Amino acid sequence: MRLISLVLASAVLAACTSDPAGESKPKGVAQFAGDPRLGEEVRNVCFASTISGFHDATDDTVVISKGRQDYLIEVYGNCFNLDQAQQLAVDSTTSCLGKGDHIITTDSIAGFHDKTGFGVQRCTIKSIHEWDSKAKAPESEETAVPEESE
Repeated sequence: MRLISLVLASAVLAACTSDPAGESKPKGVAQFAGDPRLGEEVRNVCFASTISGFHDATDDTVVISKGRQDYLIEVYGNCFNLDQAQQLAVDSTTSCLGKGDHIITTDSIAGFHDKTGFGVQRCTIKSIHEWDSKAKAPESEETAVPEESE
């Protein structure tokens, strides 16, 4: 029991020191500030049962596709396995998906009832924004090619 506590304490301390002080990355929709793909916030996505796919997941956002239209969904906090999700389902009280409704994810390719992965995560929706997947994403600092000076 003591060894488990020590291992957990070490992991927590390592996680706390992984980001240099003052260099926290924006979370949620804020990480897409200035991104031409990010559109206006919408109240809901109706006919939630016709959602056809998802992509570009982070630990607190995911893009869902409904026909030819895409939407960026932001969830409260970190949705433990959202960035590794293999399957996604929606849970809404009406036929429209909106704030306070849930997305349900699993990191298992075998389905929501498989016990081999981290399991099922239920994430509460914080906001929904239109998303233009065809717009060009801005280059990140890591992938930007430095300009040559003369």
